[in-house]
Amino acid sequence: MKCLACDSRKWRTANGTIWPIMLRIKSFRQRRSVRIGYCRAWTVQKHRRARGLLMAGTDRERRNRWVERKLATFPSLTAHQRRCLSVPLAERGWQILVDRAASGAGRASAFVIGRTGVFALVFAGSVPDRHGLRRIRKHAEEVFASVVFDREQFVPHMLDVVVLVDSPARTGLHDQFFVADEASFRSVLTDRDRKLSPRRVRDVAASVTDRLNTYDWISSDDAPQAATPESEGLFGATELREEARGGALTRRFQDWMIFLDPDQLALVDANFTGPARFSGPAGTGKSVVALHRMARFAKRNPGRLLFTSYVRTLPTYHKSGFARLAPHAVDRATFVGLHSWTLGFLARRHVPFNLDDGAQEDAFARAWQHARDVLSRIEGTDTQYWRDELDRVIKGRGLQSPEEYLGIKRTGRDGIQLHGNRRKYVWDNLYLPYQAKLREKKVDDFNDVIGKAVDELCVRPLDDTEDFAMVVVDEVQDCTLTQLRLIHQIAGGQPDAQLLLVGDGQQQVYAGGWRLSDAGIPLPGGRGRVLRTNYRNRAAVLGLTQRIEAGNTVDDLDGGPGFVLRDSNSVLAGGTAIEKEVRRADIDGELVQAIIDSGHATSNTAVIVSTRKDSTHYLRVLEKAGFATLPLEKYDGTQPELIKVGTVHRAKGMDFAAVFHITEPPAAIGSLTGGARDRAELLARQRLVAASRPRDYLWVAYLTD
Repeated sequence: MKCLACDSRKWRTANGTIWPIMLRIKSFRQRRSVRIGYCRAWTVQKHRRARGLLMAGTDRERRNRWVERKLATFPSLTAHQRRCLSVPLAERGWQILVDRAASGAGRASAFVIGRTGVFALVFAGSVPDRHGLRRIRKHAEEVFASVVFDREQFVPHMLDVVVLVDSPARTGLHDQFFVADEASFRSVLTDRDRKLSPRRVRDVAASVTDRLNTYDWISSDDAPQAATPESEGLFGATELREEARGGALTRRFQDWMIFLDPDQLALVDANFTGPARFSGPAGTGKSVVALHRMARFAKRNPGRLLFTSYVRTLPTYHKSGFARLAPHAVDRATFVGLHSWTLGFLARRHVPFNLDDGAQEDAFARAWQHARDVLSRIEGTDTQYWRDELDRVIKGRGLQSPEEYLGIKRTGRDGIQLHGNRRKYVWDNLYLPYQAKLREKKVDDFNDVIGKAVDELCVRPLDDTEDFAMVVVDEVQDCTLTQLRLIHQIAGGQPDAQLLLVGDGQQQVYAGGWRLSDAGIPLPGGRGRVLRTNYRNRAAVLGLTQRIEAGNTVDDLDGGPGFVLRDSNSVLAGGTAIEKEVRRADIDGELVQAIIDSGHATSNTAVIVSTRKDSTHYLRVLEKAGFATLPLEKYDGTQPELIKVGTVHRAKGMDFAAVFHITEPPAAIGSLTGGARDRAELLARQRLVAASRPRDYLWVAYLTD
């Protein structure tokens, strides 16, 4: 006889005695006594653990018998189907709804509800036709559509359809369902993020039971339980303790994965026959709604998807969120910055271009020499102002003649009135010399590259190997007009293009502006929607952010009245918001101490500054203080324990638990005029973007001399 715990046959100790721990149990299967023992080499603690494992085996035997009895009450189930359903029932925390009769056409054979979501099961010998599966999904979504708890409504498209077949089978790239056999079913259920708490799992099951009058409810929690559970099941106690801490921002996104506010869900489910626009203040969930629309589209339609933005770090950040919402569609979804997509597109089409930052800087410097004496005397302007005039207004709008320049409204730059003679001077003495130097050096700037892509798409639109069934653009207010035209062409350029534009004029952090109609993008029939409720910031954080004078009259990105953060309401109470003036000489130590005092050093924290030089400096400061850090441009949403450090421009569209913002004291905008007012409003919008990033904790330091 050998040791049960270590498999050793050495039973005798050095003095010849036998280790006395023996016990006698009765096997449920064999119905006979079994004599087992443990060798002296094992400690008493390990013996007890081994004994616990033995007892856990008997408890599992009892659970398996309970599962068999429960499933035996469904005579229509085959042995294979019973074995599949026994997979979730063998573990705690799963709720099963089983059709009492053979599954009728157009509905699921069973529903499985657990921590990782809701699954509609379809039993089949092989993968059925796609049309039939779409009918089953439609019925399943209708069943769960009216599940509402307080202000949270279940998101129907988050339900997954799983086809259970006799032998392994592969799905196509554009299939909107999973295929599993008996061996792989468990991984389909468990190899994903947890989305529901144990209590909410039961609540959802209870809510739909009345509507599924042909289904019987089996709860795996009703199975015989061990007196002292030895196994943690699908989700361990360690994982449950980590979730109970509740401080990580990812917890909030997980809430949004399955439940949305009814106002948000209405926009997710809205049917648009062409381009649509979602606007609204910071924290209203615009990006979350956009990702859900992508996930919903992916589960109902074939085709590739594109998520892009002028902010190059934002697509990477949101890719991980989309992977949680629609893991089956990740391989056909592209998340990329607009400039990166454009460069790749031109390379594939063999359209020549030459980007050279040094040559561009030299071209501007030489052009500025022609215009500096006159333009620098215009009050409220500086070199950057005229650089933006070239980049964001003249070339950003794709203007081709001085007459076009004279005829436009310089949206967002109204503080400096450039009458006809001034504009002509800018054109002749700044723009034309700049272009001449670029041509002389055979160099393109990014506006030229965008223009080449627009021209190429007008001549040769994307073909079947390149096109996208849906395009989503986040932070669209920071795009130039030419970039907006490119985006429209990428989406097909037609009135029925599935193009979703997401943005907020109050969060514009770059100079210039436009209206969607300027780009030829029509929004008739209510295709422009506004979100108003703040779901991100706790009350104290929102209160401080609302006091920032950041242009409290904005449009809806198409000339209509907008909705500003000052008028938004928070649904999250509490929070901490601190403002203080700090001497420049003291800011390094003050920042380190503030992070320590906050208690948020490892809970998804960001330090947001104004320039890349500042970002590099504070990364060094925090690393020297012993903090683990990460440049914000490298953040992809999956490193919550590191302190992210970066500029306002890199933080756009992101969420954090705590933010430490270092900035200049705010100007009294009401007393300013001209270019000084334009510049002060732009800086205020940047402060608003930074201050609206955190959920729980905001610390703002105004630097003084």
